[in-house]
Amino acid sequence: MTLATYAELANDIAGYLDRDDLTARIPTFIRLTESRLNRLLADPDMEVAATLSGDGATLPADFGSMVSIGTADGNPLRVMTNSEYAAVRPSSGIPRYYTIRDGAIYYVPGSATVTLLYRRAIPALTSSSTTNWLLERAPDLYLYGALLQAALFLVEDERVPIWKAAFDEAIDELKVDGARRKWGAGPTAARVRRP
Repeated sequence: MTLATYAELANDIAGYLDRDDLTARIPTFIRLTESRLNRLLADPDMEVAATLSGDGATLPADFGSMVSIGTADGNPLRVMTNSEYAAVRPSSGIPRYYTIRDGAIYYVPGSATVTLLYRRAIPALTSSSTTNWLLERAPDLYLYGALLQAALFLVEDERVPIWKAAFDEAIDELKVDGARRKWGAGPTAARVRRP
């Protein structure tokens, strides 16, 4: 079983399902799996940095969720709600807070150039975008997730617990591996604390 590309993954899913009438649905099962994984995972391979300038700067197209944000001189910014932002809005000074709305980021007070560390969405697999970091690291996660989606679609109640258990176990293993890669060998790895 080789699952290095989208075509190989789709072929293996079809093999497990052993039904010709589901071939057209396999891309949907894969997309649904990716959608769930974007909500569940916080893997170090998802973390990327970007520099943004100006109040109301558009977030990167692959923005999934915030990890951290700070000004160019290293001052961390804290989140505030949109209603707090609307109530405060001073126009000058050193930015201390940020808020996100309508796909853009705003600062209080004023404008800023920031370094944004964020979790990117998992790059979607398609017939023209045939691989990504997650398929390379955890092809079983894709396979079990797609088979779970197929079992739900087919109302195969007896198969749902099997694929869900395999999917959940693969997620847990990936999370442990991600924590190990990010923080070191164990939970007691030293972490730097800011004053």
